[in-house]
Amino acid sequence: MESSILKTIIITGPPGVGKTTLICKVCSSIKDKGHILQGFYTEEVRGEGNKQRIGFDVVTLAGKRGILARENPGDKLRRPKVGKYSVFVQEFEDLALPLLAIQDSKLLIIDEVGKMELFSKRFELAVSDLLKKTRPLVVSVPEKSNLPLVEQLKKAPNSKLYTVTKTNRNSLADEITDLITQSLVVTK
Repeated sequence: MESSILKTIIITGPPGVGKTTLICKVCSSIKDKGHILQGFYTEEVRGEGNKQRIGFDVVTLAGKRGILARENPGDKLRRPKVGKYSVFVQEFEDLALPLLAIQDSKLLIIDEVGKMELFSKRFELAVSDLLKKTRPLVVSVPEKSNLPLVEQLKKAPNSKLYTVTKTNRNSLADEITDLITQSLVVTK
């Protein structure tokens, strides 16, 4: 980083390694330190008996929940698909976009910027615009991606990329929390 002011923390890693769990731990620690956070994370939805994943929800840090994607939705609407999942773009936009516009938080959390979320061109534009602002971001992205916005995030000035693995995922929470805390003090 060229400056001591951190702008963007990017968290990446293979599917299922614990990126969302790491982000939730960091959010909890930052809240405990008295900082105001805004944003959302994605969460797997499992079917009966918790055996098979049937989709994903988007969950705000305030606890509101909406559908991001489902396997075989019951409605007959034509929705964009990622693999076997139909993406609920409008429901995602209704929940996520207002969070990106709120200015009273010191830190914005976006888990994640991936194929499903980027079916929303409004979301893509909003995240791109956030890179021009001064508010710090924590963003998770797919490890292997050729999505232009993901590449833009990785190359953003004053950003730091963390690759989560099974061996480092527990130690990264404290390191990232400390880095964010230092950055929030500098940007006051």
